Amino acid sequence: MDFRRENHSTRKIVTVVVALSVVLGVAGEASAQPVGTLTQLLRPDACTQLGGDGINCRDGVGLDGAMGVAISPDGKSVYVAGFFDNAIAIFSRDPASGALTQLAAPNGCIADAGDGVACQDGLGLFGPSGVTVSPDNAHVYVASFASGLTVFARNPVTGALTQLPAPDGCISEWGGGASDCTDAYGPVSPTSVLVSPDGKFVYTLGLNGDAIGVFARNKATGKLTQLPAPEGCLALNGDGVTCKSALAIDDPRDLSISKNGKHLYVASGGSDAVAVFKRNPTTGALTQPAAPNGCVAHNGDGVTCTAANGLETASAVLVGKNGKHVYVASFVSDAVTIFARNPTTGALTQLPGAAGCHDEVGDGVTCTDAVAIDGARGLAQSNNGRHVYVVSSSSSGVASFRRNKTTGELEQLYYPNACTTATGDNVLCRPGLGLSNTRAVAVTKNGKHAYVVSYGSDAVSAFVRKRN
Repeated sequence: MDFRRENHSTRKIVTVVVALSVVLGVAGEASAQPVGTLTQLLRPDACTQLGGDGINCRDGVGLDGAMGVAISPDGKSVYVAGFFDNAIAIFSRDPASGALTQLAAPNGCIADAGDGVACQDGLGLFGPSGVTVSPDNAHVYVASFASGLTVFARNPVTGALTQLPAPDGCISEWGGGASDCTDAYGPVSPTSVLVSPDGKFVYTLGLNGDAIGVFARNKATGKLTQLPAPEGCLALNGDGVTCKSALAIDDPRDLSISKNGKHLYVASGGSDAVAVFKRNPTTGALTQPAAPNGCVAHNGDGVTCTAANGLETASAVLVGKNGKHVYVASFVSDAVTIFARNPTTGALTQLPGAAGCHDEVGDGVTCTDAVAIDGARGLAQSNNGRHVYVVSSSSSGVASFRRNKTTGELEQLYYPNACTTATGDNVLCRPGLGLSNTRAVAVTKNGKHAYVVSYGSDAVSAFVRKRN
């Protein structure tokens, strides 16, 4: 597939053409909706928002500073991490329309120090930012910046959550004693959490500790047990006794595992890099390949890390469905970078030239020009791997890209289907509701719907995805 290369002058021409088409009512490619297009649901199902008016957005609780979102594999539930509410908001999902309905109080929310009226009471939920559901739909895990990792059993019918009894319901660097949490070492201030594809292990990222936590999961109970030192922790300044040492994990922000479970990748904002780890599928242990193949970094020196561009403040990482490519969103670079992945070693090689990077101000030589990825924060892909979606805090929206499954290249959908933003004008992007400072996006397993959470709007927004 031959992808178009667009620069800013081309964008201006396209803008004029699209604008004239809108004014004159001309039907054409700009007004059509190609496969992969996201269309927000009609009001008020378009979004659920803290203090929603019931006209534009439904009213919700536990959504202040919405940071993370997860969809249960069975498609019945959606979970949102509300950073400032110290809470997890719980929604049932209509599989036909994609509309979300928050569970009736107090089951629609679990909060640290919940009052039992608006939200259930929970433990270890100060500053939640990451949430994930186990592949078997049985448990939900939440990473909270100021407290630790929390563990919930999930009701398979309603999606309601029940925290495991103390001390198994919470894992903390400061656990033990009167904290009612299990003690852990290394992964301080977790911001992200991920369950391995086989459901046997859980991995967390410690922002302040510059560390990765490795936990074995009891699939029957959901209980987590950190691997014995030093295998249970990898740290930037690891001493080899408590934690193994690792490169390029300063300020780790996001992680992704290959479908075959052989490799794990970490996007690190402070290192401007992606760290690469081999994964033992039996023990869950991680081992970083020898330099420079253990990481790829913005302006890497080729000795410590392989060189790449477009990785300043790497914020999110995603392994393509077929395992051949890896995608990275970077906040300061305002970019999405594309890497070929060696399926044996896990090593990453950036695609050559403009194909290896899409940038908000791409020059067409080192990066392809793109729209609505200013301050790129989060990534998701469709179930068939044919589309990639990017949320960006400064653009306040979600951008849509077609993916070439063979080459890994991306092509942004044609305007205005290229994106939906809070300030969309129906020329470059469509306008959307509840999209201020977007942080994360998730696509349903059947590829029919997508959900975007917004830190500034305190909201979760719902979209239909065109599949054919």
